[in-house]
Amino acid sequence: MWGGRFDKPPADVARAYTRSFPVDRRMYREDIVASRAHAAMLGQQEIIPAGSAKALTAALDSLLAELDQIGGPPADADDEDVHSYVERVLTERIGDHGRRLHVARSRNDQVATDFRLYCKGFCLRLAIAVLDLLGVLVQRAQEEAETIAPGFTHLQVAQPVTLGHYFLALFEMHRRDVDNILYAHTVADVCPLGAGALAGVSFDIDRESVAEALCFSQVARNSLDAVSDRDFVSAVLQACATLGGHLSRWAEDLVIWASPGYGMVRFDDAFATGSSMLPQKLNPDVAELTRAKAGAVAGAAAGWQATLKGVPMTYALDMQEDKRAVFRVEDDVLAALQALTGALSTLAVNRKRMATVASLGHPTAIEIADYLTEQGVPFRDAHAAVGRLVRVAEDRGIELADLDDAAFAAADTRLSADVRDRLDLQRAVARRTSLGGTAPARVREEAGRANRWLHWQREHVQNLVARGLPAALQPAAPAQADV
Repeated sequence: MWGGRFDKPPADVARAYTRSFPVDRRMYREDIVASRAHAAMLGQQEIIPAGSAKALTAALDSLLAELDQIGGPPADADDEDVHSYVERVLTERIGDHGRRLHVARSRNDQVATDFRLYCKGFCLRLAIAVLDLLGVLVQRAQEEAETIAPGFTHLQVAQPVTLGHYFLALFEMHRRDVDNILYAHTVADVCPLGAGALAGVSFDIDRESVAEALCFSQVARNSLDAVSDRDFVSAVLQACATLGGHLSRWAEDLVIWASPGYGMVRFDDAFATGSSMLPQKLNPDVAELTRAKAGAVAGAAAGWQATLKGVPMTYALDMQEDKRAVFRVEDDVLAALQALTGALSTLAVNRKRMATVASLGHPTAIEIADYLTEQGVPFRDAHAAVGRLVRVAEDRGIELADLDDAAFAAADTRLSADVRDRLDLQRAVARRTSLGGTAPARVREEAGRANRWLHWQREHVQNLVARGLPAALQPAAPAQADV
């Protein structure tokens, strides 16, 4: 493609080092779709003969159908990148018509356009996968709306909550992930095609019609920025790093909860593994691997940002590494989402053991402090009085509810025997009725709200799929989670 300037071909080691085809070949659909829109525009603007435009669009359509049938370009093709692969094949099939495809286009604006299309599609595929997980979380929240569970701080039992409330906490985390993902989609939704190498082109091109054909909502307004901008890559990777961190946090919870010391949940056999030596083992490897994948995703995001910061305006080959970062992250995050969604939907809960763990460490002590506060005692004084009661209970090796009346009176004379009623886990949880609280009634209310949001968001994402991507690049519609 660029050999006219050179007296000799690149050294084998240099070519192997700089070629990106083994990485970017998965982007063949985006390149073909964008090339088709470019060829059609060239014909409409009479920049190339109408016959050439017609031959190009027909050949591109045929190539796309053919590659879809075989799963993409052959891995052993010797091309520099996917873009040169497509152009080479076209030229071999339709001769000089194929050689006209690259007029008024540079590799710089071509690859930026292709990758923006790819990242838009990835964002929508990712949003669909997160919405499937959110559907499972809502269902599990409804199922466990009254299940007593330990609420931890510092990995110590702090207060009883409901397991449904915990699942809704995860819902809120991942709802924000959807927001981040759709923001990244918006950042990518700008068409740079027509910027040329960096200065624009001298032909009478119609950039708006190309952007419309490719379902971009706007056109890049500055040719230098159009080929230089990779903020959309950073946005995609950062959204994935945050999502990976969220997945890792509750995957860690499940690993702990499934351990023999806790025994609160059990992974289904289909989402666990065994030991090559120890026949009794049921290992939560799906959750464990998620922690590792989250680290790799965060590393890819940080690595890409470190790469980009040193690239002078406008384009340098450093930026070729954006595909490697995004593709690896895509593979890791989508696999983690699918595996954890399945694991969560089949997770068995030991409700009796969960309630037992929730009762450890005097988790309803705050109920006594609240009782005193209702009697007019300043909270700090109430806190100190209950702290003394806890010390007495610990010294005697009993629970707070088992202390005698004299012990309560010694802590504060306003503590009457009826305070013991508040120490029951179910009653303590039911009292937490503030907005966002853990009471079963609140959990059911919030689960209903979450379901309504989920229904709206599924429709919104489906509309983005229909309007925001050419038909040939559209992922499957969001599916209801199969639980």
